[in-house]
Amino acid sequence: MFDLRVRQAHRGRGLGAAAVTWLTRYLFTELPGIRRIEGTTRQDNHAMRAVFRRCGYAKEAHYRQAWPGPDGKVYDSVGYAILRSDWLAGTVTPPHWDDEG
Repeated sequence: MFDLRVRQAHRGRGLGAAAVTWLTRYLFTELPGIRRIEGTTRQDNHAMRAVFRRCGYAKEAHYRQAWPGPDGKVYDSVGYAILRSDWLAGTVTPPHWDDEG
């Protein structure tokens, strides 16, 4: 799991996508034992959620009221991950959400 933060003054320039693309390539290239990479963001961080999707990550989790904010409000957290097999194939395979019944 990783944490990425881009300062306000530098947002909107593609730095998040560049960093996630670099990190993904680096980890899968240099560490052959890594099968998956995951990251989370707040539900209201639409820019980071778009970065995950653009970089081939699939939404895997939605944690309700899991991220305490500095304003005292509690936000939902959203988890994304990429599998080595998807990265190699250039595909995104979402989880099977309807497996309970």
